[in-house]
This record gives sequence, structure tokens and C-alpha cells, in this order.
Amino acid sequence: MFLFNSLHQGSRKAFALTVMFCLSTALLFTGCKPEPESENTGFIPAGEWADDYGSGYNITKSFLEYYTAYFSEEYPGENIKGSIKEAKDFSKNAGVLLVQITTSTTEGQAGKFIGVYYKDYTNSHVFLANAIDEAYALIVKNTLAEAKNTFTVDNVETHVTYWGTGYDK
Repeated sequence: MFLFNSLHQGSRKAFALTVMFCLSTALLFTGCKPEPESENTGFIPAGEWADDYGSGYNITKSFLEYYTAYFSEEYPGENIKGSIKEAKDFSKNAGVLLVQITTSTTEGQAGKFIGVYYKDYTNSHVFLANAIDEAYALIVKNTLAEAKNTFTVDNVETHVTYWGTGYDK
């Protein structure tokens, strides 16, 4: 009888351990909710933004103008105007604007796409930067699809080498 009780208690312990294992495994898979991905709201940092050097951006919900100051004949300034085709949020205060150029002081850019990154947005200050390559030339893409694949959160550090002091409203 003693042997039977010992075996019976051993099987009860094994059964209890099995039940506990199954419950803990079930809790592992159902107890934790995954973090929701941040929703892309298509935020656009609209406003007239200027820096301390005479450069700036005029941004509306559908239009962007970028300009630099005239310094000399050698550095006459730059002006790009275009339609915002898409705005992608990377976080609550950072993202990229995909802009189709309508006019530019650089020939051959009309109709092409650029990316304008922004970060640390507040109502009165923002950091803005055009995507540039390692030779400091503006990165221009032929199609919106190419722009979407190029101007991403993963490429910010590659496309922006210097954020400067930012732009004020």
C-alpha cells in the first residue's frame, strides 16, 4: 500500500507540474501585449521657419519653399519650391517630407523628388535639413516610389550630416 501511495503522489506531482507549465506558457503568450507601432499621421511642420544666417523654409500643408541667403556671386543662394507629396512621421516630433520640385535655381530638378527631414519640432522651433550625399549634393530622385525607399528613418544619419542651430518661427 505504501508503494502505491508513493507512486500515486509522484504522479500527482508530475501532473501538477505539467499543469503549472502549461498555464505559465499560456500566460507567457497571452499576458503581454505587444507595443503598438506608432501611427503615421502625415504630420507637416507648417510655418515660416528662418535661421540666423538668412536661410529658411516656408511650409504649408501642401507646399514647401527652401531658400538660402545671397552671400556673393560665388554663393548666390539657392531656392527650391515644390509640392509636398507625402509626409512620414518617424516619431511624435520627427519625420520626413517628400517634395516634388516645381522650380529650382538648379537646372534639371523640376519634376524630381527630394526629402526634407525634420526633428525636435515644437510650435516655435524645429530642426530641418535637406537630404544630401557624402559630397554635400542634394539627393534627388526621379519618382515618388524611389523617394519613399530612399528618404527613410534608417537613412537620416546618412543624409543629414549637420542639423545646425535649427529654425525659428
